[in-house]
Amino acid sequence: MKRLILAISIASLFFMAGIATAADNPDGKVIPMTIGNDLDNTPPLPFSNEPGRVMNDSMYASLAPSYVENMIQTYGPVPVFSKDHRIVSRGILSGYSVEERDFLYTRLDNVYKAMIPAFNNRYSYPKGPVISYGYDALGSITVGIYEKTTIDENALHEMYEVIASEAKSQGIEDVPVVFYSERIPDLDLGRADVWRPVIGGVQTGTPAGAFTTGFVASVDGQMGFVTTGHSGGVGTAVYQPDPGYPVSTITISSGGVSSDSAWVSYSNCAGRVFESSSSQPWVYGWSDPSVGMNVYMSGITSGVSSGTVQKKDSAWNSHFGKMIDNQWYADYSAGGGDSGAPVYYLDSSGHIQLTGIHWGHTTSSIFSPISNVLSDLS
Repeated sequence: MKRLILAISIASLFFMAGIATAADNPDGKVIPMTIGNDLDNTPPLPFSNEPGRVMNDSMYASLAPSYVENMIQTYGPVPVFSKDHRIVSRGILSGYSVEERDFLYTRLDNVYKAMIPAFNNRYSYPKGPVISYGYDALGSITVGIYEKTTIDENALHEMYEVIASEAKSQGIEDVPVVFYSERIPDLDLGRADVWRPVIGGVQTGTPAGAFTTGFVASVDGQMGFVTTGHSGGVGTAVYQPDPGYPVSTITISSGGVSSDSAWVSYSNCAGRVFESSSSQPWVYGWSDPSVGMNVYMSGITSGVSSGTVQKKDSAWNSHFGKMIDNQWYADYSAGGGDSGAPVYYLDSSGHIQLTGIHWGHTTSSIFSPISNVLSDLS
């Protein structure tokens, strides 16, 4: 028996690939793919900016993770924080005037420039473990170590000696240095850019036009993504974001039984939703909508729009040429190209919970509830 699965994981990403058809999958069940978010969600510090200070508390707060939970090793007079990011010591800048601080920045910039040849040739990724290096507003030389790298103290000390030697030539006798764990930076892409892995809320298309990806799901351990059913029938070519980048074909169509949805088998997907170029949060789960619920839709035309679920209705779908029962109406904004987009709500922790797939609009927007989508694609 084949199943479309949206398996829940809080800290890790599971990649699967897949093919199935409605005809050869009569007994399967469809479940979306959800993946937890293990990024730091530490709330901002309860400190306010203090006029006249050389460095305000908000700057310390923004950089605190590098000195606390992500810190690997430090040297010299770096800032010190408690586990909850409260400032214990301001480090080298403590007591500095604005002029002294700016002079320190100039010297640190000279150290950074001198570091570039050695770090790029010997330590920088992929030849070495360093993902980033430079200096920060708190007066420290900073070295980001790729989070999946195991590095010993000798290697850290070797890099520190390169930095310390150059710092001494710039007049800094005990240079502050922080080595911290860091992930490879995410690229700031738009909805219409190439996304690999493919995620929800970005542009996809078929010869019928441009649509929006909904959510990631797997069939019998094989990965794919859900989008609108009126993008085409089984076997229709699918690309992301445009015909220059073909990815697969429509593998299962809902047939308009109780939803307007389709599943596309594709191995390189991730259970996230595009909200902006800098924010693609993970999906945590799913449940059906209810009247009065506040929901969001993330589509290629309207972006992220929000509204309230107004009613449950049967609605005529011109692609399938029939009334589809048990559809939901909401007053979020939507337009052409948004079809297939994920409709979701935020739980008490601010996490995404899928509740349906957008497919049309009249005076209100219409979406198929998640349970109907899962049932039709099983």
